[in-house]
Amino acid sequence: MPSLRQIWPDALPSAEAIQQLLGALRSDRPVRPVVTPSGHRARGYFPSLKGAHTRFESLVEEDTLRVLEVATSVLTIETHPWVLALTDAEGKTFHYTPDAFAVHRKTALLIESKGDWLLRLRSPADAMLRTFSELERHGVPIVLLTESDLRADGLQDELKALLRLRPVGGRGRRVADLTEWDVIGASRPSDELLARWRTAQRACDALIDRVMRRGPDEAIAASCN
Repeated sequence: MPSLRQIWPDALPSAEAIQQLLGALRSDRPVRPVVTPSGHRARGYFPSLKGAHTRFESLVEEDTLRVLEVATSVLTIETHPWVLALTDAEGKTFHYTPDAFAVHRKTALLIESKGDWLLRLRSPADAMLRTFSELERHGVPIVLLTESDLRADGLQDELKALLRLRPVGGRGRRVADLTEWDVIGASRPSDELLARWRTAQRACDALIDRVMRRGPDEAIAASCN
């Protein structure tokens, strides 16, 4: 399969254009339950200010949600939003549910999160490339965030610490800026804490920008090294 490249930075479809493209691909299939009483994988609800009922079903997905929540470039988050009906090279229909759909300040994109170990397996890697190839054919942006991407340089430890300290007020309210430390302006962090928050935001924005510019085959190859 030839190298897959994302459509950035030469062309950035608007969020509205992406939503129209996705509307044509959406299936009538319901999304399977994500958070269930049983199961061996980590799963649960993520307390997001950028999305309602945000859910994860792996620790890597939870890591991704922390990055999306802190990044200033991400405006809204919707997890496991719908099922897409796609077609493989042989003309057979297959179904795909994105881990997340994020409205970005320049566009909108699908998000897929995967552990490094999974991408070392031929079958999951091939399935991921098939999905990316089909979405690329339709002009739908999608990025792959890997375990190595998300956990480099202690990023998750810092995000966990900051989000534990961040005021929770504002969930469900209309607020002007969801990237602020306290979105309703009821408190002010210390200069040191605010500096840590801004540094974390820059790191998350840089990570998202980086994965938007690479092809999924590059991400899979990096996970195998």
